[in-house]
Amino acid sequence: MGRPCRTFMQDVQNEKYYGFITPIVISETLFNFIKADIFRIYKAKPSEIASFIKGHPEVLGKIPLNRPKELFDIFNLLPIGKLEVKETLEMVSKYALLTNDALNAATMKVNGITNIATNDNDFGRVDWLNIWKP
Repeated sequence: MGRPCRTFMQDVQNEKYYGFITPIVISETLFNFIKADIFRIYKAKPSEIASFIKGHPEVLGKIPLNRPKELFDIFNLLPIGKLEVKETLEMVSKYALLTNDALNAATMKVNGITNIATNDNDFGRVDWLNIWKP
């Protein structure tokens, strides 16, 4: 994680900003932590990590999850319900977002959140979002 990201996370932790995440963000972030450790510990090629895990599910019990837990603990968790799912369909059609990005954008819209910290350029197509690239 680079200096701007660390600074941003510290600002959220210090309550300079209110930070929100969705179950989608948790899933994607947690999987990235897992992939990094599988690559580092077991030397699995990035393109083979998912199949490595499927063939060796016991490795998941050996992956330390304290770092992502600490990260998730500084954010407020937004639920995804029926209204968010309905809005997701609009996000896919109107802004050409893939499903996870559409679910995140829909959850933001339902909750009146217009600022997003991301390096994902696809959110640039969502005209009501202010994008921050930490």
